[in-house]
Amino acid sequence: MTTKRPNIVRPADAQFLKALVFGPHGNGKTRFLGTADDDERTKPMLFLDMEGGTQTLVGRDTHMVQVRDWGDFNEAYAFLASGTSGYKSVAIDSISEVQIEGMLAILEKDTKRPDEDAMGQSEWGIILVQMRRFVRSFKDLPMHVFMTALAKDSVTPRVGAVKIPLLQGSFSNELPGIMDVIGYLALEDLENGGTQRTLLLHSFPKFSVKCRTPWGANVPAEIPDPTVGKLLDALGYKTRKAKA
Repeated sequence: MTTKRPNIVRPADAQFLKALVFGPHGNGKTRFLGTADDDERTKPMLFLDMEGGTQTLVGRDTHMVQVRDWGDFNEAYAFLASGTSGYKSVAIDSISEVQIEGMLAILEKDTKRPDEDAMGQSEWGIILVQMRRFVRSFKDLPMHVFMTALAKDSVTPRVGAVKIPLLQGSFSNELPGIMDVIGYLALEDLENGGTQRTLLLHSFPKFSVKCRTPWGANVPAEIPDPTVGKLLDALGYKTRKAKA
């Protein structure tokens, strides 16, 4: 009996950034994703549009796929997983809408339910498995992966209301453990009447954010006027180039 040798890699060889950026409508999450096409480590990027709010990307040479159902996602994933796509990164806008689409698909399968808009316990289990499979499949792609989500409030003991990614059911507690970076994109009013976008990365108890980097970089707690390039620099990807 012969034993097949496993695919052994060094930890640094397998590292691509897997990040989720969340926040309210209008805080610039889609614009942030678009900046992946400004950095050689993440360019070119394939943008999977679930929300249809891509007006902020007009004028950019962004490669986009309009996703309207699970079939579109499966097709895009198979293309990226083939290893011949040529893309260095993929962006999914947004994971909140992905879950909603999955829930609607489940509801549409059975029209004889007592309440046509209410899912049963077993169906919540189905959507949980679907979301686990979806996020982990894209996370395991050998490229940088960026996702967005809307935000909601969750009450945490001894802390109070905390901003967390907008997801339904228990998956809202699981997703932060899957991704390397969970950042909150805040929009702050300045004294001069203008606004500034700031990406919160850690050390903010009122926001469910975290930052994990494989190189032990001294990551700042926040990044003003954030771009994907600035985030990569902050995490220690300054001289490390993504593999095609």
